Amino acid sequence: MSLGQYQFKTFLNTLVSDELFKTEREVKDQVESKWSKADKQNMNFAISVVGYDPFDDCGMTQADRKYCFNILAGYCDTEGIQDDGHKIQSVVQITQSQLQCRKLDEFINAELLSVHPDESRVKNLTATKKQLLDSIAKIAQDNNLSSNYNDNSKKGANTLSEKMKEMAKDNFAAIQVNLFDIKTSESMRQIADLSNQSIMEQLTLDSNDYTEMIKEQREMILKYEENQSAIEEENRMLKNKIQDLETKKKR
Repeated sequence: MSLGQYQFKTFLNTLVSDELFKTEREVKDQVESKWSKADKQNMNFAISVVGYDPFDDCGMTQADRKYCFNILAGYCDTEGIQDDGHKIQSVVQITQSQLQCRKLDEFINAELLSVHPDESRVKNLTATKKQLLDSIAKIAQDNNLSSNYNDNSKKGANTLSEKMKEMAKDNFAAIQVNLFDIKTSESMRQIADLSNQSIMEQLTLDSNDYTEMIKEQREMILKYEENQSAIEEENRMLKNKIQDLETKKKR
């Protein structure tokens, strides 16, 4: 009867609504059905990764469960965590510690707002919270769960340009076509022309500089022509091989 859903209800009202005969699981389902769409998605995602409800039978209120699932869902999105059972248990432990820190913050704030704050109590609560935070940091460091400790993390890893590089590296066909269209589009050519014009306006080149630039450009053109000829010859030979194979196959 101490559950939040029975607050402000009389025993008679409870009998009439049949809530007295509902199981604890049915009560949880009823409360969780009122959660927001994002909260439900986080709960389902976290359970799908962990494999079970890690906050069931933990004596948590429904508000605490919702908070924990939202925290845990963020950790479950970490790369490689779904294939590592030890990391999964570590993020569950971190989530529970995060909830304890939240509770300690509530106690500290309540004590500070009281008429006569107990400094020793505030000090003990703060020390306990620090121990929890140190434990969270240690678990995160040992399991590479934080970007500060993750050996695989790097600056700009989640930027659009980096994602495009990763897809191009993985030979994603769609992005190769898109990149070709972008690079050969008229707008990109105009941007390149404006950029080159701006550079030339800022440079003060004499005749020797122009001569050197023309020499380098000529060498580059010759190099690219040789590479192009080699590629064209390779393509010609490959086409001939394909035709020979198709002819033999028909026979």
